[in-house]
Amino acid sequence: MWVSGAWKWTLLKALKNQSEIDFHIPLSYKTRAPRNAEKDWIDAHFVSVEEFEKSIENHEFLEYAIVHWVEYYWTKYEDVIDNGIRKWKIVVKELDIHGLKRLQKEKPELRSDYTTIFLNIPVNILKERIKLRWDNLSLWELQRRIDSAIMEEQEARLHCDFMLDATQSPEDVKNEVMQIIKSKLKK
Repeated sequence: MWVSGAWKWTLLKALKNQSEIDFHIPLSYKTRAPRNAEKDWIDAHFVSVEEFEKSIENHEFLEYAIVHWVEYYWTKYEDVIDNGIRKWKIVVKELDIHGLKRLQKEKPELRSDYTTIFLNIPVNILKERIKLRWDNLSLWELQRRIDSAIMEEQEARLHCDFMLDATQSPEDVKNEVMQIIKSKLKK
């Protein structure tokens, strides 16, 4: 779990490139258009709202959510279960808080199979990171993302197992996440 601007892709890439643990990092499905350097089927699966609705009808989701009140994001069940867990890999998946709450509510039998980590950053740092990421972001969109992040942090305190300080260096965040994963593997 993480708010916008918490450098989640930096963390995911660092985890993917380490050699200690065999990770599976499933791609999200998104109804928004790819951003600047994003590539379809490499960074995410960018699909239409119609494809999203068809996937709902076919019960293909492990979880899904409307993010920032506009776009649909979701994870297909097979991407996590069949391509990760059943192959004995550690699955790391970014989720919106709404997707996590849906997963916890609709699939309570899976709760002991995962650990949730929220990467948190103060609002002032979040604003700066968002501005770095999007140079032409409207004030309305910036405020919408800030409001969403504040709500996500409040909800994460209720629904997540760990809250990490994402103002640390990317290496320190990765090391903390690795410690959590290793401690869970020992159990």
